[in-house]
Amino acid sequence: MYTPREALITLNLIPGLGSMRIQALLEFFGSAELVLEAPAALLAQVPRVGAGLAQAISRWQECTNTEAELERAAQHGVRIVTLLDDDYPQALRCMPDPPVVLYVRGALLPQDMQSAVSIVGSRMASPYGMSIARRFARELADAGCTVISGLARGIDSAAHMGALDAGGRTVAVLGNGLAHLFPQENAELAARIEDGHGAVLSEFPMGVRPAKTTFPQRNRIVAAWSMATLVVEAPQHSGSLHTARLAAENYGKSVFAVPGPVDRPTSAGCHALIRDGAILCSSSHELLEDMRRTPEPKQLVLFAEESDSNSASRPQSPNLPNDPVIRAIADGVDTLDALCAATGMAARELTPRLMRLQVEHYIKPLPGARYGLVKK
Repeated sequence: MYTPREALITLNLIPGLGSMRIQALLEFFGSAELVLEAPAALLAQVPRVGAGLAQAISRWQECTNTEAELERAAQHGVRIVTLLDDDYPQALRCMPDPPVVLYVRGALLPQDMQSAVSIVGSRMASPYGMSIARRFARELADAGCTVISGLARGIDSAAHMGALDAGGRTVAVLGNGLAHLFPQENAELAARIEDGHGAVLSEFPMGVRPAKTTFPQRNRIVAAWSMATLVVEAPQHSGSLHTARLAAENYGKSVFAVPGPVDRPTSAGCHALIRDGAILCSSSHELLEDMRRTPEPKQLVLFAEESDSNSASRPQSPNLPNDPVIRAIADGVDTLDALCAATGMAARELTPRLMRLQVEHYIKPLPGARYGLVKK
């Protein structure tokens, strides 16, 4: 039978499953190994898993080949990191739907998990937008920030190149498997990133091709990873706006937007963000100053009708389970690292426990990669 890590990788290979359903399965059964052993009738009882998908999961041996996947990853120089591993990015652990598996080419350093800034924007960028994105990325990287983007054409590419110009760090999050780099024209750029300046990574199995549904999934990782998101040129209907909304609403991160000429379609999205509460950004120094003022990411009102940032993290009732994790959160210990220290548990042990407590509605994720108690 598979190890816990191999079982997670196997679940990630099942078509149509996805991170939210995998999390629900892990909470229901307690481990990935037990999910793979479960009959279809029991799998169908899990929230968000219907009878058809339960049948597919129970026949996982027919639609997955974990050994071949591991071999293919090794052939491409790809390292696989799972939620059970201590070097899994901490910022992603508090997501409501964290990727259970990350395929990584290159190297992730502790600093990549701390002062990270995402820079996103239009694929059809103007010379002005490309210049601004590259300059801001260079200055941010020179200040010690890791630049996060998606390796797409246009603004993404300029952001990665700016970080490389400074000899800094950058991470490219792809919307496809690492066996098929997309766009292929950025193969040289990806190689430069992997060569001592960061990493190229994806949650998708090696052979997954890019599709309309994969890029929104990629965007949530970009938004959750960074302390702040900067949008440089975006039309009215742009994936970059999706990333900005996720950053502000779901993860409580600061969102900045660069203004542009009012008669250009690629300025419309940025101007809409500014009208809705994003911070107008005319220099990288403004972004850096905001990050220094806000050591913990803050919840913005951007796109949100109300903020949960002031939600109580203290117990509202004395009738709490005698659980050391809940008690620690009630005492104000609210980050993963602090909870590890307070409870004596390793991250690989604590993470699935936190997931279970969220599903049981005892705790909830808060802005700044923190946890709080659910009001009873």
